[in-house]
Amino acid sequence: MRKLTIIFFVFIYILNISAQIQNQSDNSDNNASSNKSSSFGLAVGISASTNGLGGNLTASLNDKFALRLGYEALDLSFSNAFVYNQGDFNFDVSPAFKAGGLYAIFDWYLLKSLYISAGVMVTDFQLSAKIMSADPITIGEIEYSPDDMGEMNIAVGPLNKIAPYAGIGFGRNISRDKRLAMSFELGAYHTGSYVVDLSGTKLFEANGDPANQQSITNLNETLKGISWSGIYPVIKLGVSYRILK
Repeated sequence: MRKLTIIFFVFIYILNISAQIQNQSDNSDNNASSNKSSSFGLAVGISASTNGLGGNLTASLNDKFALRLGYEALDLSFSNAFVYNQGDFNFDVSPAFKAGGLYAIFDWYLLKSLYISAGVMVTDFQLSAKIMSADPITIGEIEYSPDDMGEMNIAVGPLNKIAPYAGIGFGRNISRDKRLAMSFELGAYHTGSYVVDLSGTKLFEANGDPANQQSITNLNETLKGISWSGIYPVIKLGVSYRILK
């Protein structure tokens, strides 16, 4: 009976020592993981969004905060995309669209794969259209070719080139413990409002006269009074590769 009692206490003592060793090992692993996740990291990435295609550099300050610097660009133009009919006259319309720019965005990770973002972009946004006569036009006894008549240009751009940004994202722009990471982000920029510009050349130069310019000014003042004018939505997919761990 005495031997059994001694063996029992020796067994309890061994279990106690084993538990202490295991706890120390777990704490060491947790500390190593914590130090690893809280250390500085650097990743390069590519993105596709409503601002176009681009690249970025992301620096993680720790596992909660990161800073993204990048550039995206979208530049589309459509020559003579459609014909606009105005009475007896036909006009070729060539629209163009440009978006993107330089940005700096701060990410705050609420969870491992959920973050909110805030930052700024120097935006290149512009929506424009070039309008030219589709056919020669005779005025009096003189026939004017489309080139002789010139062109009219309409452009819609941002009131403020530097636009604040806010968004929410899923995934990560820099991995915590691996090399590759992916993200999906929804957000919006606000440029203050959109403004319209109208100009012309040769026979269309009259569109730039004071009366027409006053109408454009009145339109722009109306746009400035609309709270949602100047908002540009962002839908973004991103992939990054951590180069510094």
